[in-house]
Amino acid sequence: MRNVDIRNISLGQIQYFLKVAENESITRSAEYFNLTQPTLTKKIQSLEGQLDLKLFKRVNKKLVLTREGKFLYDSLNGVVAEIEKNIELAHILNADKRNTLSIGFLNSFKPEKFLMPALRKLNDRMEGLEIKIETNYVQTVREMLIKNEVDIVFSILYDFEGKHYDNLEWIKVGDTPHCACVLKTCPLASRCELTPEDLRDMDFISISPRVLSEYNRMLMDIFRAKGFIPEVTRYVEASNSQGLNLMTEKDVFICDEYYLDMNENDHARIPIKGTHSGFVMAWRKGNTKRAVKELINIIKNM
Repeated sequence: MRNVDIRNISLGQIQYFLKVAENESITRSAEYFNLTQPTLTKKIQSLEGQLDLKLFKRVNKKLVLTREGKFLYDSLNGVVAEIEKNIELAHILNADKRNTLSIGFLNSFKPEKFLMPALRKLNDRMEGLEIKIETNYVQTVREMLIKNEVDIVFSILYDFEGKHYDNLEWIKVGDTPHCACVLKTCPLASRCELTPEDLRDMDFISISPRVLSEYNRMLMDIFRAKGFIPEVTRYVEASNSQGLNLMTEKDVFICDEYYLDMNENDHARIPIKGTHSGFVMAWRKGNTKRAVKELINIIKNM
């Protein structure tokens, strides 16, 4: 046995360990944390190396705790829950003192479509309210809320639909079909509406699955139901890079009416019949700020 310096072990590592122990699965746990399986495996292996302990063993295709792993799980589970509870209480106390509202917003959304009108109404209701808005990518905006760095986020529907987050609540507050974005020189650009089959022979520009697997799942779901898989010819790292990669009349990417980063002079956006997209408003359970409740009500009624 060697000396273990617990200063090098983070609360995040312990949370990963506890979740894998509960699920008995790297796959389900990685999905919960929105990590790749190899990334979470390395984190668990790193923790085992730092502790100089084998925490898991594989039994009948399940990942189960070793005897020493079970001891640590029983010891740490309640401690971590208590820490999370106390941090949440501290934030509630802080929120009660400050008339502030922090918002996470997708950097590919049009803020004038819904956010800015709602915030103008909120300012009319709450004099002296300090509002801070942070824009970022889908996966980062989601993490900002999970880590309690913002009070509310506005994100894309496909990042929340079909998922369960223990500490989050969300509502769908925008509704739009998916749209195909193409060059105006593309023969499809003159159409008022498309069907998925109209895009069968197009070259798709997609966000990399390594960066945002949810986008690729959405893309495949749209066309798999029609009997074909879209031909992805280019992957990009961010949604606001897709428009820059429209090079030929066969190029296309999927967005919706709220998408910001398209060149109105060169690009056309055509709704796809029978599809649905939109945005969601999400917040952490237990957030008692008056501004949060007011904004939820305003958005619901808009």
